[in-house]
Amino acid sequence: MKLYKASLYSLSLLLALTALLISATAFAQGAGFYTVTQEDLMVQITPLEGPVSAIDFYNLTANRSNTGFEEPNTAFLFLYRDPGTEETSLFVLLGETGGEAGAASMTLSGVPAIAGFLVQDDALDFRDTWELTPPTAAIGWVWDEGMGDGMVLGPLGAEFDLTLFPHFIRGITALKFLSGDVRSPVEIELNLIDSILIKRMLNIPPEAAFTINPVEPRINEPITFDAGGSFDPDGTVVRYEWDFDGDGLFDLTTTDPVTTHSYPVSGTKSVTLRATDEDGASASTTFAFYVSDLAVMVTRTISTAYALPGSTFKVVVRIEPEIDLAGAGLQESLPIGWVIKPVENAGAAFKRAEAQWVFVDQIRAGTTRVISYEVTIPSSTALIGMTLPIRLAITGTFQARTPKLEIPVEGDSVVEITGALPIKSAIAHLVPRIGDDVEDSIDLRLSQVITPVQLKRALEMWQNDEPVPWTEGATIDLKMMKALSAYAYTCTQVDLPLPLVPMANVTVVRTIATPLPFWTILLDYYDIDGHRAGNTFTVKVEIVADQDLYGVGLDEDLPTGWRVIPIEHDGFIFKRSRVEWIFPSKIPAGTMKTIIYQVEVPPSTALDLAVDDPCYVSVHDLFGRVNVALPCLDTVVIGDSIIRVSDSVSVIVAISRWDVERDRLDISLANKISFRQVQRAIAFWLEDEIVPRTAGRTVDYETLKIIIAHWLTNTDIRDPLPGAVRPPCRSTLLPCG
Repeated sequence: MKLYKASLYSLSLLLALTALLISATAFAQGAGFYTVTQEDLMVQITPLEGPVSAIDFYNLTANRSNTGFEEPNTAFLFLYRDPGTEETSLFVLLGETGGEAGAASMTLSGVPAIAGFLVQDDALDFRDTWELTPPTAAIGWVWDEGMGDGMVLGPLGAEFDLTLFPHFIRGITALKFLSGDVRSPVEIELNLIDSILIKRMLNIPPEAAFTINPVEPRINEPITFDAGGSFDPDGTVVRYEWDFDGDGLFDLTTTDPVTTHSYPVSGTKSVTLRATDEDGASASTTFAFYVSDLAVMVTRTISTAYALPGSTFKVVVRIEPEIDLAGAGLQESLPIGWVIKPVENAGAAFKRAEAQWVFVDQIRAGTTRVISYEVTIPSSTALIGMTLPIRLAITGTFQARTPKLEIPVEGDSVVEITGALPIKSAIAHLVPRIGDDVEDSIDLRLSQVITPVQLKRALEMWQNDEPVPWTEGATIDLKMMKALSAYAYTCTQVDLPLPLVPMANVTVVRTIATPLPFWTILLDYYDIDGHRAGNTFTVKVEIVADQDLYGVGLDEDLPTGWRVIPIEHDGFIFKRSRVEWIFPSKIPAGTMKTIIYQVEVPPSTALDLAVDDPCYVSVHDLFGRVNVALPCLDTVVIGDSIIRVSDSVSVIVAISRWDVERDRLDISLANKISFRQVQRAIAFWLEDEIVPRTAGRTVDYETLKIIIAHWLTNTDIRDPLPGAVRPPCRSTLLPCG
């Protein structure tokens, strides 16, 4: 049953008018109170009353009813009162002239023992079924196009509780219940699926209603619940039952319509009132309202979530009232053995033995009182009976006499006693060393927000693999360093999760520049000055995103022994031992960051070449990831990734890099072949001379034609010749042909 809350005055007027209308209607129709219910819909109804009997009103003619209510494809239900006997019957009307052919069935329960079929529409139709064995009945109808069907069941007696289970197979698209004046009845729309309860009671149930005061209550504030607006049209309400917590169980029963209740916790509260009259009939109403936080906020902040035996941390309690308070006090409860040292008492008298503070003056609305104290945890010897780690709590209450209240202290309460601090907690409480002669230290009285000075020292620890104090030798890896950067830059306490931010689209592209085409380097090559110049290459990594990034790290995975020499950082910090970079602050959306570094490949003696390998070629993949702490994501570096390590070059590459003046290989030359290089290639061809650094190869007939074509068309040796199709593998340009 749906009920709605109105104001006190409008509700009282509405209930009074409703009482008069219900009483007048009920007694005008004779004793009784009728309702029809389907799912959440419950409506008071009035039986139709005509000048003739129920059978005559149905007026079964030519195998169909003629009440005047019939409509095509529509089913009607209503109660009818016989003017002679004053007995009540149930009418069912199905379809009408002009409607579709149809079929329907109906099962009934709660049929009175005195009831029978007063009218059986099409009783002789073999397709129809009629079963009646009170308290149940079952009927099935089938009718042709343009026809109808139905029945009358009665009498139903002085009181009844009749349930109908309809099943409209075809031909019915609407269901209506009629109530009121037979000349112009009210139509109540019902659905075609759910069961229908039709009920008559001699005793009219009461109407339940209540108001609350204050209308915007707070926690621990007494709330007055007034059910004085409840009434019984034909009697008296004698019992009021209250469910204050919405669990379906009534918490209080009283004969007094007014009661009080309070809530210790804020939130939406659902209260149900059940009003019962002297004959046992009852009605319920439910009303939801919000209980807000008390006008006094008392919160505790603990400087650390983790502590070691014998360490000291700080506790701050803030008292922020919106109303004046008198006779106020704070009591904190700590684990046994924890020692309190007051720092600030905010004008209150402090009793150390009980950890109590009493304010001797009035606390004014809109002011803030701050009580702070330090706590020292017993040493490890005093904690012998405990197994670490262990979580212990500080609890407390705040009280006042005017107004009278007692509320728990909110905020931080738990501290984990452990043998080693987590790295994030240790860095947030780090006192960085000054110079190399002083060690880093930890002060748990500091806040849990990482400062720029602490972040700078953490970066040094990460770069140098230094252990973090009070962590039993733990070091900071790239993942942790990214998290520390994100916590520091967003000013987030390390015991809390990082804030939620939109997910970003991050693009990371690597470009590799090698001294020879197709990402190839040449081992054991020395330039004219005697420097090894063939074993180095340059890498550029570009990072950009469509959202702000916090705590960005780059991890490049190179073969063992390859040496990285950073060239450009663009704000990143480099860790040489792990080939990792980290950006310790924010990368704004749309800003591209560039990292450039050079790689030295060790000489062939360090590569353990096979003795009988006439042409050593090794292919290596560079793999890298960019990880971001906020938002949390992991992106693979795309772009160039292959490095070919060789001790020789192809003939075409050798000719393009041939220094004709010095008659030697010079890998610093360009990728295009000159006329003089063509002349030297012809000389190699005519003499069948082995081309140096090509693993014993000569310039053959086909290769010479390709060399000449590249020269004549001025085509880069990395590109296909005009009109040619690039082969699936440019084998003529790779080492060893």
